[in-house]
Amino acid sequence: MRILKGIEVGGIKFPNKEYPYYFIKLGKLYHVSESCRNVKRKEISSYEFTNDELVALPFDTQSIAKQTADECGGYIVVRNAKFDDYISQGERWINYIDYKEKNKWKVYTLK
Repeated sequence: MRILKGIEVGGIKFPNKEYPYYFIKLGKLYHVSESCRNVKRKEISSYEFTNDELVALPFDTQSIAKQTADECGGYIVVRNAKFDDYISQGERWINYIDYKEKNKWKVYTLK
């Protein structure tokens, strides 16, 4: 019998194996956030990008990453990492989003 060691998050034990997660790229830039608002009956979406993969927004669901990539004109990139590395990516992303001075590029879409 083999016992898997892992990490526990919210009472759920995750085996210490690799899991896929997804980034959205637009050329050499990585997606970090998006926002949506309505102005005069038009929906305006804003997508922010950075050139640093270490702070990119990690998606854990391929279909959501694909939908967002289609909306902003980008494409998805698959990464595999152990669960604690995935969590670290998310923590770096949160710290980046909270940081005031950051290099970012915006893409806007109208619907």
